[in-house]
Amino acid sequence: MNNIIKISLACALLTPLMSSCLKEFEPTSSVSQKQVNKADKSGLVNAIPAYLNNYSSDDDYDIGFGGFNIWRDASTADLVIKSTVYDYFWRVGSCENLGAQMTPSTIYRRYYALVQKCNLVLTAIDPENKPTEESYATMAYAYRAYAYFEMAQWFEYKRTGFASLDSKAESSGIYGLTVPIVTENTTDIESRHNPRAPFYQMYRFILTDLNKAEKYAEGKGEPAIKTEAGLGVVYGLKARFWLTLGTRFDTYANDLATALGHENDEALTFDKLGVNSAKECFELAAEYARKAINRGYTPTTESQWFDPTTGFNSVNNAWMWADVINSDNGLAKTCTWQSWVSFLSPEATYGVCTAEYKAYRMIDSRLFEKIPNADWRKTTWIDPSDVGKEAAFNQKYARGLNIGYSTWAEFEAYCGFKFHPGGGAISTSTVGNAISIPMMRVEEMYLIEAEAVGRSQGESAGRILLEQFVNTYRYNNGTYMSRSEGLEGFIDDVFTQKRIEFWGEGIVLWDYRRLEKAVTRGYEGTNWPTTYQFNSNANAVAPWSTLCIPQREITYNTEIVNNPDPSSGGSYSKWDGE
Repeated sequence: MNNIIKISLACALLTPLMSSCLKEFEPTSSVSQKQVNKADKSGLVNAIPAYLNNYSSDDDYDIGFGGFNIWRDASTADLVIKSTVYDYFWRVGSCENLGAQMTPSTIYRRYYALVQKCNLVLTAIDPENKPTEESYATMAYAYRAYAYFEMAQWFEYKRTGFASLDSKAESSGIYGLTVPIVTENTTDIESRHNPRAPFYQMYRFILTDLNKAEKYAEGKGEPAIKTEAGLGVVYGLKARFWLTLGTRFDTYANDLATALGHENDEALTFDKLGVNSAKECFELAAEYARKAINRGYTPTTESQWFDPTTGFNSVNNAWMWADVINSDNGLAKTCTWQSWVSFLSPEATYGVCTAEYKAYRMIDSRLFEKIPNADWRKTTWIDPSDVGKEAAFNQKYARGLNIGYSTWAEFEAYCGFKFHPGGGAISTSTVGNAISIPMMRVEEMYLIEAEAVGRSQGESAGRILLEQFVNTYRYNNGTYMSRSEGLEGFIDDVFTQKRIEFWGEGIVLWDYRRLEKAVTRGYEGTNWPTTYQFNSNANAVAPWSTLCIPQREITYNTEIVNNPDPSSGGSYSKWDGE
């Protein structure tokens, strides 16, 4: 174990070029106080965002946390792929090899490695007595809350509506369980016998971290470096947090009762949730979303969106938080096809989503049909009526591209050109792969606020906010109206705007799961590959969107009870065309 401790500390201080750290890191390991006291504190802090870009060649999809974004969107109905031959996210497309022995190991260990880096910082600093270390505390608490919040959503088993899976979950007693909590105070012995935290404990733990991050960020301006977590990011994380809890408690009154029943548990030393209803959660979500907006961020403009040099590869005034891949990072310096740009930018000649390899990403055809011409985002994707037409290219698409007509004409309908190589360098991977990936944009705050206000103050109030956002920032003629009937219809309208706005950014899966929306890939006129045409149930969660805890963790941690394997295996089948 001492060797693992030493390796873990070394990994925290090294640059992201070291991908071997992943192989050595154990989620259950800890670090001695003496080792931490000798470490450079700024180096420990900088290692937190740097770790987002650690990668390995063990899994082709593993390009760090950016790959997890693609994984999540590929789990939905939105991020279609043309050809499956070079699809390195095929498991959630074909719903195969998703069990404990396979896929989740890299994802699980990377999140815990990020947690470990946060724990190292928290062990090394004393923000209560050293004001100069308050920003370090904000970073560590915010990133740790982010890691646990995403793991809690991704690994907690939710009802799928498929009896063979749900009955296994019921008999195993795993409903309501998230992941083990490992803090800066968790010992090695404790971590070997560390059960999955129930949701009410996990949410209180996350809220405690966010409250501490907020405390240490108060009175400070927004960081100039977008990898840092300032007060705006903390507000944004709280907005996400309260919207998720509000939706859960609104849908499942028993979960609210369970959470309230554990508010006064003496064994739980975390902050109390302090709410008594779903409505209070939504009110807090709206409050924090507005606080985040008021930190000075403004939505992406049309010219920024379609800028072929900087569009969705460089931070701007809308980006609150970002994963930045510098030119000296291995993902830019060494990798070529194994990269964010290779997987998402059809312009990059060195990628796999070119017209040659056909692993380019498309928007779902039914989602595209929901975008009217008045929405200037529509030309992010090729309209079926424009395929191969030079006049359409010149009039509608050329402004946002680094390629000419002859290359563009090789791509088929619905192909998306949202993401561009760094600096528009389509043929030089060392330049093109040095990009930034959005982790939080202010547009999300506007949409959270709209939904939360609609749920807490009445749908008409929410519709006003939704229409104001879309007409002010996304439509060129102010004609957008939220027309769907009732509160559920309004929520669907917000959800649709999120699907369009954040296509490819790895955010919308949380909404699919939170709202229990069906993932529908098989239907008449679908543009999904035949082998990926799986449909999940309405008012339930897609089975393949829940991850299993890897066998390696189960071996080391004797208290783990795992989720059922979400691979199809007869539990559900592809759409049969009827």
